[in-house]
Amino acid sequence: MKKGNRNTGKRFGIFFLFIILSLGMTLHANAGTKSVTLTAGQKKQLSVKKTWKNVKWKSSKPGIAAVSSKGKVTAKKTGKAVITAQSGKKKQKFIVTVKKSRIRAIIGEKSFSVEMENNRTARAFMRLLPMTLRMEELNGNEKFFYMEQTLPENAKEPGTIRAGDVMLYGDDCLVLFYETFRSDYSYTKIGQISNVNGLKDVLGSKSVKVSWKVIRYRKEGIHSQYGHECLLCIHDNQNSRAA
Repeated sequence: MKKGNRNTGKRFGIFFLFIILSLGMTLHANAGTKSVTLTAGQKKQLSVKKTWKNVKWKSSKPGIAAVSSKGKVTAKKTGKAVITAQSGKKKQKFIVTVKKSRIRAIIGEKSFSVEMENNRTARAFMRLLPMTLRMEELNGNEKFFYMEQTLPENAKEPGTIRAGDVMLYGDDCLVLFYETFRSDYSYTKIGQISNVNGLKDVLGSKSVKVSWKVIRYRKEGIHSQYGHECLLCIHDNQNSRAA
């Protein structure tokens, strides 16, 4: 082999070794991606390796998920955001998915999922759960119950009431509508039943017991990007209030 060929082979070997080392350093610097699922209004402390120093935190969409200088995430509204933690050349990314809070309205043997509003009224109502209320009939389109507790209210005229709307009338009257119609009354919206099929039939024309329960994530926290999805379950606390 000629001397020139030996030098070329040597240079190629050094170049190849450089590529391998660079790739290894890049993989080491980027710690991968993790996924976090939160509900609107929820907070979660994120963490990185304890050996990381002077960690800086940044959110790609602070309007959806904001992050503090210490890594605490606050879920603002539904959507997705990427939270990046950086320490020198090392990076860790968290894909944060923010979903609406949900509760369950159970009437007889039928269960309805309720998507909650992201407001003080909805959060205050959820803190009262679980509870079972005997709701009274009114006007052939709604069930209502006057609660002992008052809730924060921000009443507005909805214009059109929709079947499945869960509203607050005044500051203490919980209303569940099962018909769609126009109204000039003012309410504070708490939530909306996702699928109203069968709602009117199961509510009937008389007073009826409705159990309200929170739906929680069975697994909270951080999950691998390629791991299992978070499972939802009903938080079955048997200490329900009887109306």
